Amino acid sequence: MSKWKGTFEIELGGEKYQLRPSFDALCEFEEAAHVPAHVARQQLIEGNFGAKVIPAALWAGIKGEHLMSGQKCPSFRVVGETVRKAGMFGFQVEALKFLTYGLSADDIIERIENDEPEEEKKS
Repeated sequence: MSKWKGTFEIELGGEKYQLRPSFDALCEFEEAAHVPAHVARQQLIEGNFGAKVIPAALWAGIKGEHLMSGQKCPSFRVVGETVRKAGMFGFQVEALKFLTYGLSADDIIERIENDEPEEEKKS
């Protein structure tokens, strides 16, 4: 498990990957998706996004983690095709989480990660 704030795990094509929402990963996202991260985040919220946005977010997050750990990263095309086969809308939340964490300050991410679910607070 990565110690980078906001790093989280997804399952894609039967394999588990860590996504790291670093500055480098956001730059990779913007280059692959051809849209600024803050614009893509809003498009995901509104449900009005292009075909590259979700695969680019997942790929950039995976690449961000793999670069730091020295692992080989699957290509953007491989991630994109795997996402397409599984259904893009099934990864909309993960893509939104990657972009939100990537654009947020560490203290905000920490508060989100340490927040208890509402039902636990009421007990």
